[in-house]
Amino acid sequence: MRMGPRSLVSAVAVILAASSLSVCGKKSPTDNTPATPPPTTAPPATQPTPVATSCDRLGYVSPSNSCSSQGPTFLPQLERAMDRLIAEHPEIFKLSESSGNGQYRVVSTGRYYVGLVKNLEAQGLCAGFDGEELGIKDSNAFNDQYHVMTSAFFMRRGQGSYRTTCTPAVFPTPPPPFPPSNGCPLPGSRQLTCSRETPQYLADVERAVVKVTTEHPEIFDLNSTAPGTSNWYAIRESDRFFDLMVQAMISLGYCSRYDGEELVVKKTNEFNEQYDIFAGEGYVRRGEGSYRSTCYPAAF
Repeated sequence: MRMGPRSLVSAVAVILAASSLSVCGKKSPTDNTPATPPPTTAPPATQPTPVATSCDRLGYVSPSNSCSSQGPTFLPQLERAMDRLIAEHPEIFKLSESSGNGQYRVVSTGRYYVGLVKNLEAQGLCAGFDGEELGIKDSNAFNDQYHVMTSAFFMRRGQGSYRTTCTPAVFPTPPPPFPPSNGCPLPGSRQLTCSRETPQYLADVERAVVKVTTEHPEIFDLNSTAPGTSNWYAIRESDRFFDLMVQAMISLGYCSRYDGEELVVKKTNEFNEQYDIFAGEGYVRRGEGSYRSTCYPAAF
């Protein structure tokens, strides 16, 4: 079991109450320019999922190191949550590939963990994901830890998924403040997990790069490009570049921020995408290589 910074966001009440169904938790650079409100084309605020009352009712706890293998308590409920997820969202899995006993390959790890958490909540349990294991409890007296996916991205089911029992419960711990919203009309959100998937917003990120390059050529050296490229221009003013990229994405109807390392973009709180648009040598990074991950729910 790993209980690191990710355990701070494992509270279902925090994750699901703020999402419609960050980045991811890094500090934004100093920006002296007031954030520009999204234009009228920005996505409208959506209704959040009803509060996950089980975790909300139980409240926050202090992490405990008293964990031992005592046998699973919530395995039947976890199995039902998995069966329901397969039945209602088969697109999350590759059903043609199985490691046996209904343990299918997972093609969207983010949706997999979020779906399990929601299905366990529907059974009156509090659940959370710490980046490695799924925690489940029905009180703060104890919780079970389950490792529900193999390194080959297959479901792990049955007795083999159980890892340990912690007394008292080790989650959820108080979350950090929400990152800046830059005027996004959606409620704040925190990611449960991030993984690489097929990017949906790449074309618009490319449009934003073209827009910034065309409208603000002064922040680039257009005579200098990264070796082997024709349009990865050298950046003269990196802070301004990041700010202009955020504003360009907002003008295209997105919520966006720069987390100090990656460009974060979303249209709903179901998920967001992360883009590394700055090559280490000081050039714009473009194309498919700029995409890094998709986070579920959105990371801000």
